[in-house]
Amino acid sequence: MKRIPLFEAIATLVGAIIGAGVLGIPYVFNVAGFWTGTFVLIVVALALMIMKLMFGESALRTSGKHQLSGYAEIYLGKFAKALMSFSMIFGIYGSLLAYTIGQGEVISSITGASAFGSALFFFAIFSVLIFWGLGIVKRAELIMTSILIIVVVVIAFLATDNISLSNIGGFDITKIFIPYGVVLFACSGVSAVAQVRQELVRREKSLKTAIIWGSLIPPAIYFLFAVLVIGVSGKGVTEIATVGLGQALGPKMVLAANLFAFFAMATSFLASGLALKQVYQFDYKIPRLWAWLLTISAPLIIFFIGARDFVQVLNIVGAIGIGIVGTLIILIYFSARKKGKRKPEYKIPVWFGNISGLVIMIVFLLGIVYTIINL
Repeated sequence: MKRIPLFEAIATLVGAIIGAGVLGIPYVFNVAGFWTGTFVLIVVALALMIMKLMFGESALRTSGKHQLSGYAEIYLGKFAKALMSFSMIFGIYGSLLAYTIGQGEVISSITGASAFGSALFFFAIFSVLIFWGLGIVKRAELIMTSILIIVVVVIAFLATDNISLSNIGGFDITKIFIPYGVVLFACSGVSAVAQVRQELVRREKSLKTAIIWGSLIPPAIYFLFAVLVIGVSGKGVTEIATVGLGQALGPKMVLAANLFAFFAMATSFLASGLALKQVYQFDYKIPRLWAWLLTISAPLIIFFIGARDFVQVLNIVGAIGIGIVGTLIILIYFSARKKGKRKPEYKIPVWFGNISGLVIMIVFLLGIVYTIINL
């Protein structure tokens, strides 16, 4: 029984990371070249794992319950809190919107119902789960993450005989930023580190292990998924990858692939929504009901207005929103090493933290500039 909290913590992080982004990865890999996308995936996954470890160390140096904006205020001041809040809220609202768009397409592919109505049905059910809080979310994520991994194995079994390795190839350094925003979105889930910190109260020594495993499992699944989808679909990869995969391989794959998509986005919807509700509750002292209403209202309104471009939402949220959040997290880490009042259960070597932190910030800033220029 002692190990169950660690499994739950890893499941929380994996569930927060694996979401709508996985469905866009095969498409941008196909456009940029498979090996271009793989290179970006490896670099971004390692960079974000280091960033999450920095955030974890900062959280362990701090007493009390906080979310990202709270840590920004403690270590960087009120302006940083405002910028972090804006970036995080922008990113999570965009994420919730992307999950809603994606789930509408996925449920529609399985049931034949309208994508619009399916999206609203999903949004209503899972918004209620966010209202009930951390306890029900972490149990739901443990179950759904387990199902997710099982479904990946089933998809691999169904698709293996139909994979053409000739479809997998291509490297073009000039296209390296094409998959960047989507991959950054797909590998993020950084706000869930604060939730994992809460889950591991009195077991803080396990936080480093939870972050490492929680950060490595998703990109491994992404790589396998990209091989399967591109190997089967070739140039016919769709923006929401499971839709095209199901069309290529028939009814069994329609069900398996879209179940994968459903559980991937459902776990991230819960983690992202809960993180934003906690920002409103913990960092801005807004009552629970109003915090929940603020969390769910904006993406629903934007969806009704007509924002329905799945890959574009992923790209903008990933490159700009997560880029700003990641830069601030690294600055928080630099400050927390000096100002933190609690002894952390693990420490990143100072020399490694300095070098990697500066390199990652430069990459984030370049990605933000590139994306804004190409909007």
